[in-house]
Amino acid sequence: MTSRFSEGLVCGITISVLSVITGCGGDGGQDTALPAAPVAAPTSVSGTVAKGIVKQAKVLVCRIVNGIPETDATCAAGSTGSDGSFNVTLTDGFTGPAVVKVIAGATSAMLDETIGSYIPYDMTMRSVIPAVSSKSITYITPFSEMATSWTRTTGNDAAGITLAMGQLQQLISKSGVDLTIKPVIDLQINGSDPVMLGKQANMVKQLARVTMMAKRSPDVNDSSGGVHCNTPGTSTTQQIACATSAMSGAMTRGANAAAQSVSRIVPAMMAEEPTSVTMAIIKLDGTLTMEVADMTNAASIESAMRKAGMASSSVANNVRIMMLQMH
Repeated sequence: MTSRFSEGLVCGITISVLSVITGCGGDGGQDTALPAAPVAAPTSVSGTVAKGIVKQAKVLVCRIVNGIPETDATCAAGSTGSDGSFNVTLTDGFTGPAVVKVIAGATSAMLDETIGSYIPYDMTMRSVIPAVSSKSITYITPFSEMATSWTRTTGNDAAGITLAMGQLQQLISKSGVDLTIKPVIDLQINGSDPVMLGKQANMVKQLARVTMMAKRSPDVNDSSGGVHCNTPGTSTTQQIACATSAMSGAMTRGANAAAQSVSRIVPAMMAEEPTSVTMAIIKLDGTLTMEVADMTNAASIESAMRKAGMASSSVANNVRIMMLQMH
């Protein structure tokens, strides 16, 4: 004869061992399934690629785990539009640091701002993000490529990436380059903010100077340091790739050597006078237009802004404020 106490004890043992409830004085057949794990909300990276505008290029957003970027084959992927913009979604909700790569494809092209036409894009440019979020924004230019290379010294984690970006901006401060500024003049989003428009115009100006430096400066050499980027017989595409590589390579030689290299590159860039630049401008309706201007002359920029749709009643004052942001 089994007592109620013994019966309860046996039942308790059965529950702990089998993890099921089978008629031990309770209501059998209850659903004991665990709730499903929450699904991570997707994150994304968007931005603009410019040297000038780079269109129809492949964009890879590569997660960095324990300081090591994932292989290209597993990176989230997208492409640039006709205005150089892109948006890439990470469906796994990744929120760590990342490196963004812009890789040439069969039809990739970039704007040569000094002649107003597109030439082949045949290189890779990168940027780094300390922490991906639901709406991360990054702008990819030869300057962001420099910051990415600098993480070899500062580290590939969030703190190292932040440090690299900050230290680079100090080294190139004379150019007024700000890695967080869109490298296109955007009247649709920033039309009522002439300070921001001026910073965007400055980015366009400095990128034009990079092209001019690549074509003309004897002070910029290839990655080996032995051949000028503008060696006779090289194409503009090759010259720009060479200059971008030189700028990036300057950041891989340790702090002192990097500072010395940048101290040569920035003056070579700033020595160029961008008096005829095809400026990429996003109009009020969101469409892209190209307007040629002397970026050292307020009247010339006023004319370009009017053609792009800036109100005539405010263009003179807006351009006056814009010019204060340009270096």
